[in-house]
Amino acid sequence: MNDETTKLAKIKKSCHAGKIVARILFIIAVVGTIAAIAGGTIILSMGKDFDRMINDAAEQGYIDKDKDYIGSSRLFGISIGSPDNIESDVPAIKKIIEEQPYSFMFGLYMLIISFVVAVTAVMLKLVESVFALIEKEETPFSDKVRRRVTIVLAVASGMLLMTTSAGIGVLGIMTTWAVYTILDYGKTLQIQSDETL
Repeated sequence: MNDETTKLAKIKKSCHAGKIVARILFIIAVVGTIAAIAGGTIILSMGKDFDRMINDAAEQGYIDKDKDYIGSSRLFGISIGSPDNIESDVPAIKKIIEEQPYSFMFGLYMLIISFVVAVTAVMLKLVESVFALIEKEETPFSDKVRRRVTIVLAVASGMLLMTTSAGIGVLGIMTTWAVYTILDYGKTLQIQSDETL
């Protein structure tokens, strides 16, 4: 019994550490989301001034607009592309693309990035809640823990399926199923152990 209590204490301690790390990463993701929204909004509001700055920087040799990378985007492997490839059937958007293509393109990228980081923040908050629940529960094999872990893994698998590739998404789904069955088996063993006491 003492060995079981020690193992449970170790699980709770590791979940406490995981909860703190998830909370820190959540805060960073929230700050990143706000920064990306602010940056995208500022770039879009600058309009022609932003395009003028890009053109001036290209003329002075600071950036090369003919390449797919501009500035620090190369460090992150983000291919910016060319505004010449942007098309729209909406007349108002067509006009913006013609008059201020770089402002539109960079502002839109920043807003898309803010969405991705916001979804990551939500996932981190869910992960934090899983760690907090395991830390609080008497056993990591309770129905609440099993449900919450399964939901978080299923949502993460769905996100992987939509954003990366089908193979990685299917691997996430299979991992979710495996973790679910392991937790279900753990619950069965916990019940049997409790009945023998």
